[in-house]
Amino acid sequence: MQKQLGFNPKTKKNEPNRLYLSKLDVKATDVYLRGEDSPKVSQTLATSGTAKSAVNLYKEPKEKDKDRYKIDTQKLNFSTANFSPAEIEIQNRDLVKHADEFLTDSESGWEVFLEPEAIQLLSFWCRTPQQMRRFIGIILNAKYRVEKDHKDIGVIIPLDDEELKPLMTKALRRYFNALRSNEKHIKNVENYLYGTMQNLFGVWWNKQAAREYAAKHPEEEKSADNDNSGLYY
Repeated sequence: MQKQLGFNPKTKKNEPNRLYLSKLDVKATDVYLRGEDSPKVSQTLATSGTAKSAVNLYKEPKEKDKDRYKIDTQKLNFSTANFSPAEIEIQNRDLVKHADEFLTDSESGWEVFLEPEAIQLLSFWCRTPQQMRRFIGIILNAKYRVEKDHKDIGVIIPLDDEELKPLMTKALRRYFNALRSNEKHIKNVENYLYGTMQNLFGVWWNKQAAREYAAKHPEEEKSADNDNSGLYY
């Protein structure tokens, strides 16, 4: 409450206004606001008021705590639509260049049937991983075709055969050589690759079958040698 005094005739001066604080009407639960000196009240304030409030100031609600980890979080999306042509070219170049390292690693679980030398050969001709995948797929299709066409005699082409692998590499070099030396006459490079590998698998299987037959019938081989012995005299 403020009391205006004004001019005092006794002192012949203007007295400043005075402020009087009235007693606040408070409840029992608000007693700490009046600054009571009770030790019990002070202790209660220290342990149940200020301390707990201070801790809660730095504690976030559980739901809010969960949501904060969703901020600026994006799902991985490596679609070509998200990269520039220049970036895609760099990515493809790296994958194709190192394909002979990761595609032939037996411990990676992604091993292909071609030897590292053959994969490196493909990296010189294929510009993208998609082209390499299609190329290898054509070789597989040629294998399956040979097996299907001769399933009545049990033809099986094991692509992991250690003798067949270098033969496939050699056949691929002959294929690329034919493309370069007779490029204008080979109209469909995929069909030419398919035929090249079909021929390789057919020749390889015939040699294996002949070897196995000779091992099982050695007497016929000796007989054939005796029959031909006179040809050289």
